[in-house]
Amino acid sequence: MSTEGMSAPPLADFPPAARALLAELSARPYENLSKIVAYHKSGSPESAQDVAAGWLEDHARSGLGGTCFSLTHWLKIRLDGLGLSTAYLMADKPATHKHRMPDIHCGLLCEHAGRAYLLDPGYLIFEPIPLPRAGLSVSTFIPPNEIRVEDVAGAGVWRLSTGPRDASGRPALKPRFDFRREPVSAAEFERHWEASHQWEMMGYPVLNRVRDGVQYYLQKNNLLIRSAGAGEMKKLDEEGVRRAARDLFGLPEGLVDEALGLLAGGRGTR
Repeated sequence: MSTEGMSAPPLADFPPAARALLAELSARPYENLSKIVAYHKSGSPESAQDVAAGWLEDHARSGLGGTCFSLTHWLKIRLDGLGLSTAYLMADKPATHKHRMPDIHCGLLCEHAGRAYLLDPGYLIFEPIPLPRAGLSVSTFIPPNEIRVEDVAGAGVWRLSTGPRDASGRPALKPRFDFRREPVSAAEFERHWEASHQWEMMGYPVLNRVRDGVQYYLQKNNLLIRSAGAGEMKKLDEEGVRRAARDLFGLPEGLVDEALGLLAGGRGTR
């Protein structure tokens, strides 16, 4: 891990039990299909009550994953159980985007041994990132992407930027989210979680995972496959989306068929 203007602690200092929890999460995909199906079966939004300590184990047995809220909440439950200090962070799309989107993502602030870390399983970052201060930034390469977190002076946010490295090894970073430095309460986190069922992205498939240093990202019928220094975009037909959800993301065929049927009928959660 490299830094600009600050010294990054060795990540071996981060508790091994906490790193093991992040490794557990890394084996599951980010996916919204199970959230869509669950909403239609229960008639109510997914909430913290649905994500108990054994939630990930249940999802692993059935081949499911989750979205940023469920992944983040599960991690918080387990880290709190280890005696670590954690808090919910909400994030906005930064002003560099055409349309600013508030409270569109979430993560955790985790404090350990006098240091603050960002934990962001919803964006497939399964390494604790030391949080900078005083306008400094921290960068690390987690294949296949460069990760950069910057303290934006005067804005009260940590800006997360990611992107691949080009053939010469230079990162092509894009701002992704602005994490507000002020944590939110569990009640506010729940309100944003409930509101997420009405987001535009709940009207089409969104699947994401990193496996063996290769990222697979499916949005609608567009599949991005990215490895270090290379990327390929494919446009899939309906059957191709089904195969990708099953073969690349490990989702059970029955759930995929049910979710895509709901979406085809205009019955996403939004």
